[in-house]
Amino acid sequence: MTSFPVTESASLVHNSVCNFNSTNTSDSLLWHIRLGHISFDRHRCITSQFPFINFHNNKFPCDTCHFAKQRKLPHPTSYTKSNHIFDILHADIWGPYSHTSIVGRKYFLTIVYDFRRFTWVILMKSKVETRKHLTNFLAFIETQFHTKLKCLRSDNGVEFLMDEFFSSKGIVHQQFCVETPQQNSTVEQKHQHILNVARAISFQAHLPNDF
Repeated sequence: MTSFPVTESASLVHNSVCNFNSTNTSDSLLWHIRLGHISFDRHRCITSQFPFINFHNNKFPCDTCHFAKQRKLPHPTSYTKSNHIFDILHADIWGPYSHTSIVGRKYFLTIVYDFRRFTWVILMKSKVETRKHLTNFLAFIETQFHTKLKCLRSDNGVEFLMDEFFSSKGIVHQQFCVETPQQNSTVEQKHQHILNVARAISFQAHLPNDF
């Protein structure tokens, strides 16, 4: 945080916020409220620059913070991994992107195999292409790696509903709960990594959005 000398500007701030009724409220809690329920670390930092803003190390309970800043409870992290290649595949679709690529693609299918986290990214014009790409990919596995997929994990998107095909191949299709992407975190995190890298390269090269 930038250091500011405590001058008459700070005095003006002091005078402008001192009209709050603090009869039944501690000075530290009062400033916590005035500063928009700021975090304790930020509060302490501000106090170091503006000594008239009181701060006490003992953390007082603030019900408003719990209601205003609450998030989803943390989802338990899974550290399990398969022991052989193509025992488990994680698959998900990202898109649509706000700009269509120069070859007309707005989506991409991400496939991550669990054993080594190797990733395939397949660009698509629409989600309808998903089944075709999955079928071709499974044929690729069987031909090039001389093995067969045992389990596919995906969301509940209709693009992955290929029950008859999976049954004919002996593949178990595991679908995570609705609105719980944390259960498919392997491919969700891979999406984030792919997008971060793509944006960084694009910004560095000053490429237009079409690329």
